[in-house]
Amino acid sequence: MKPVTSFVLFSLTLSLTLSLLASVANADTNLIDKVCARTHNKNSCVAVFESNPDSKQADLKQLGIIALTLASSKATETSQYIKTLLLNKTLDPVIDQALSDCSDQYLDAIQQLGDASSDLLEDGTKDVRTSVKAAIAAAQSCENGFVESSGREILLSRNAIFRQLCNNVLVINKLLEEK
Repeated sequence: MKPVTSFVLFSLTLSLTLSLLASVANADTNLIDKVCARTHNKNSCVAVFESNPDSKQADLKQLGIIALTLASSKATETSQYIKTLLLNKTLDPVIDQALSDCSDQYLDAIQQLGDASSDLLEDGTKDVRTSVKAAIAAAQSCENGFVESSGREILLSRNAIFRQLCNNVLVINKLLEEK
């Protein structure tokens, strides 16, 4: 084969490969954009998924599993944080009780998200919705436990992030239901 012909074939192959890779990357970005456009905070949703390398090539169901994993990790992290706060023996008794209740509620939320993960793997989108909503309700109950006491701000931002991560799951689940 002549050098010019080899160069042309190489250039053509390289061009087609780069074009294919760009379209795959664009499709992945489009899925994340499609999901996040339906959330309350698109920018935060996009940032969460873009920070996870597995989401870049995920299909919708895989993105749901990633979203559940992220929500579950946040719930576990918050549960550990609450346990650390409960080690403080100088807490006001009302705050101590609210944190103790939150500890139980976050353990429930973690269990609910585990159930949702199993349901998603079995294509049980209705059950996913029920379990994730129960996890959100647990976090809301935690927050409500502070209404009559100071200290609500202790978990306010953590609860908000957790709810947002759960809402990402609900959006993905709704898209799966629409398929």
